[in-house]
Amino acid sequence: MRVEYPPIWTLPCFEEELFTIFKSRRKTVLPRNGMVQAAVLVPLFRKDEQFHVLLTKRSDEVEHHKGEVSFPGGKLDDTDPDLLSCALREASEEVGIDPSDVRIVGEMDDFYTVATNFLVAPFVGVIPYPYRFSTNSREIDEVLGVPLEVFFDPSRKSTETWSLQGRPIEIISYKWRGYNIWGATARILSQFAKLVDDHSGEALSYCRMDFT
Repeated sequence: MRVEYPPIWTLPCFEEELFTIFKSRRKTVLPRNGMVQAAVLVPLFRKDEQFHVLLTKRSDEVEHHKGEVSFPGGKLDDTDPDLLSCALREASEEVGIDPSDVRIVGEMDDFYTVATNFLVAPFVGVIPYPYRFSTNSREIDEVLGVPLEVFFDPSRKSTETWSLQGRPIEIISYKWRGYNIWGATARILSQFAKLVDDHSGEALSYCRMDFT
């Protein structure tokens, strides 16, 4: 008899499986090519028996990506020793996540932003929940906890082709509770979902065996 397993992101062992997934791959590093270096934190947390991702809705006072849904993050500062430090510093400044509370599980591929010329390094980390967030009101309007299942649901995903400086650009977006999650944020989450899906067979077997 075939066993119907629940989605892997609903299981307690998902966090440990993420270490396996990231350990088995090599990230794509893109050339800087005059772009502004930046880093973001992809914070995951377990709530109501499944994992969520923390996103922010940026204020209209920030310099870039006004009003957009994004990860905590920003451009590399001269005081940052590396890109991971940049991501953790920005997450602390924007939403009050203490770097010591973040368990980094891996690094996604580099991404270019389409219109603002950033080269973004995304770091995936797990944070405790409940958590007392403290938002920088000048930069952040809202903190959102979006269930990971949203990014595994094809009905919530749409893809369009835009033309930028004569080049076709694929734009991915997700709809959730009236929010439009798009751009680099959506591309990072789309890649994250694909990584998990690609390793959802034998690589996740012991986790699912624990479930049975």
